[in-house]
Amino acid sequence: DTVDPETNVLKDPEILYEQLSELKKAGVEGVMVDVWWGIVEREGPGMYDWSAYMDLVQMVAGLGLKLQAVMSFHQCGGNIGDACFIALPKWVLAVGNENPDIFYTDAGLSRNIEYLSLGVDDEKLFDGLITGIKRSPVDMYGDFMASFAKKFIKFMPHVITEAQIGMGPAGELRYPSYPLNQWQWPGIGQFQCYDQYLRKNLITAATKAKKPEYGLMFPPHYDLVGGYNHTAESTQFFKNEGGTWNTTEGDFFLKWYSDNLIKHGDRVLTRARRAFKSTGIHIAAKVAGIHWHYDSKSHAPELTAGYYNTVKRDGYADIAKMMASHKALFDFTCLEMRDRELPDWAFSRPVELVEQTMRAAHKHKAGYAGENALPRYDRCAYEQMLSQCTHEALKADGTVKKGAAPGSSINGFTYLRLGSNLLDQGRKWSEFSRFAQEMSSGFHFPRWGSIPQERQSRRGSVTQHLEIHVDQDVSKLMAMYTAEGKKKPGRPGSIVGGGTPFSKVPRVTSGIQAGVRAGQNGRPLIPAQTVRFSVVTDDVCENKVSSHLLDDTTSFKF
Repeated sequence: DTVDPETNVLKDPEILYEQLSELKKAGVEGVMVDVWWGIVEREGPGMYDWSAYMDLVQMVAGLGLKLQAVMSFHQCGGNIGDACFIALPKWVLAVGNENPDIFYTDAGLSRNIEYLSLGVDDEKLFDGLITGIKRSPVDMYGDFMASFAKKFIKFMPHVITEAQIGMGPAGELRYPSYPLNQWQWPGIGQFQCYDQYLRKNLITAATKAKKPEYGLMFPPHYDLVGGYNHTAESTQFFKNEGGTWNTTEGDFFLKWYSDNLIKHGDRVLTRARRAFKSTGIHIAAKVAGIHWHYDSKSHAPELTAGYYNTVKRDGYADIAKMMASHKALFDFTCLEMRDRELPDWAFSRPVELVEQTMRAAHKHKAGYAGENALPRYDRCAYEQMLSQCTHEALKADGTVKKGAAPGSSINGFTYLRLGSNLLDQGRKWSEFSRFAQEMSSGFHFPRWGSIPQERQSRRGSVTQHLEIHVDQDVSKLMAMYTAEGKKKPGRPGSIVGGGTPFSKVPRVTSGIQAGVRAGQNGRPLIPAQTVRFSVVTDDVCENKVSSHLLDDTTSFKF
């Protein structure tokens, strides 16, 4: 919510300037910002107001930062990370009130107004820049991008280096198959092709394939595909064994569904190339990281989103090929996730998914960029991002080793997102600053608790390394007992933990090599600093980290 949707001015510009200044000091190269169609062209067709974004670009330029501009043709609100509500332009929604089929529609005939259906891409239904001349959605997107390029040409490409082209909900090239008002993770979602325009398109495709009966069979009935929160195995269409997805007719429908999404991307990127042709900036497009149910045969959530990716078929190769034809970066999410952080029953494999998309982009010579899907501030997430950005795998001690993924490092990484939670000047900011320095320098700093060198140890060769964790139970005991193990006066006799009282205070052993000072001559530290030791294994980072959504929509790029 960098720009106020009601007044079209920057929110808290002084605070924003201070935040951007801190990012610059941390080594961040630039920031990303959504340029909302619903703000800039809200008053009427061709009535573009770029004033707030001009103020932002000048601020960024003055600080020596770069800017990625996201051409956001979708609604803000209703997706993960949305902290405000910005609707499509009201004059666009007015057409939808008369003709709701301009919006994506599910099997229950619920309309999704986040983004215009690709079924109307070439339909002249909207008012144009000249009275009496109608425009299609693709025309409107093209005019918007051309106006942006004309307005900000003097900042391209030295300040504005990239335009990411929104092509679906959340700015991603996909169908809105998992809207948050109806869906819960890890549901399989629903197909979004039940509006009259896409149904007509499907009937035409079936007739052309000399299979007119397919136009009557599909899109599939609710009884076959289930609801948003069904599992794959509870449906006839998606179940692993004997599912409709693995039949000739299922293949026809899924290919038609996916091909139309790719054609939509091709049409919009064609207009983007035309608009930014003489600016010298890069263009990019974002693909969603749908990692749940990846470890199944049908990959149901990917299928409903428009990615025809199954155990038998690579659904990202054709997308990468299309993007490569436009010299657009293939931007992908969930680079911060590890397989073992997610529950087994979700069948999630984010690491394998990222590697598959990297291979697809590499094969078709498309540039590759990445993002984190959810806000994360812990070292484990940063190390995974570093690993994915450099195509390297992690060792148990947090250092990196070369992996098997082809190619070199990716073209860029955008961290989501800037907000007060990150800029707390505490541990979160410290961890991020370290991450930013690693990204900008290309050097991976080892963990603070890495294995000590042999010359530091009194015991010869160190074969295990230890990491320190704060132990609240021991801290309580230290407040009750003296260093000699005697109970302090006025204290209760014992603390019960797990049904067994501690009869004696634990003591820190002297001489342990842990990379930090744990006590002197065997004497424990003060209670607030009491520690316990645990052997660090490969599962040390297997912590389930709760993700809290932030209130700001600005991201930043390395």
